[in-house]
Amino acid sequence: MLNFIAGTAVVLSIAAVIWALRSNAAARTREAAAKESAERARQMKDQFVSMVSHELRTPLTSIAGFAEALRESWRTSREEEVDEFLDIIRNQAQHLHELVEDILVLPRLQAGRLPLHPEEFELAPLAHEVVSLVSPPGAKREAAVAIPGGVMVNADRRRVFQVLRNLFENAVKYGGDQVLIEGSPYGRRFLVVVSDNGPGIQDEEVDRMFVRFEQRSKGDARSDQGIGLGLPIARQLAQAMGGDLWYEHRFPTGSRFCFTIALAGVPEDGPEALARHPEELRSAHEGL
Repeated sequence: MLNFIAGTAVVLSIAAVIWALRSNAAARTREAAAKESAERARQMKDQFVSMVSHELRTPLTSIAGFAEALRESWRTSREEEVDEFLDIIRNQAQHLHELVEDILVLPRLQAGRLPLHPEEFELAPLAHEVVSLVSPPGAKREAAVAIPGGVMVNADRRRVFQVLRNLFENAVKYGGDQVLIEGSPYGRRFLVVVSDNGPGIQDEEVDRMFVRFEQRSKGDARSDQGIGLGLPIARQLAQAMGGDLWYEHRFPTGSRFCFTIALAGVPEDGPEALARHPEELRSAHEGL
């Protein structure tokens, strides 16, 4: 009997030691994982701060440089030169404003706290406004809007402008010399397509281009333009307004970014209002 009790005690002691070792190992594993996660977060923060600092410094340096040049020579410069300098300052200030807007809107979007103010407005003039801002007259690329006149949508105008601006700027940065904004009705919604004739996007980049802080490659060379917020924000804004945004290849070359938006005066309930899979949308709009 004593031997049995002693043997049982030994077994229990060994089991306790094994349990303690496993618990310690699990705790060390959790601690290591937590440290690794914290390190990744720190690296992401440092990378973000570095990229934002670079992005802010570029337009600020340009604004300061051209403002100083104007201060010193505006009395003797030709009117055309003064206008050119002022246009550069205005465009860089606009770029700075857009960058700050994207940085501010991202955390509110992710937390679901971004207020939306839907209203009815005509879509085509808004698209023309985006083109005029991003690709002003005299630009070296051809930009066009092929959205039918009179198309009324119901959404937050400011955020639709932001979606279009981000998609159009992306096409300008990475596309070819032609960019087109087009669209057509689809059921109770409207499909907007921003396409370009550039090199397109490699298959392995399609998924990660909608991840924040990821930059696209331009051909074989990495582009340092942007901090990788434009496309993720555009998709999240489209989804926050009840639509969706996706990418598809453009034949024979180029990119197509598509998003859906609610049509004005059309109720969202009913069979026709059900969301369709992007593949169905692509099949229905191959002719765009």
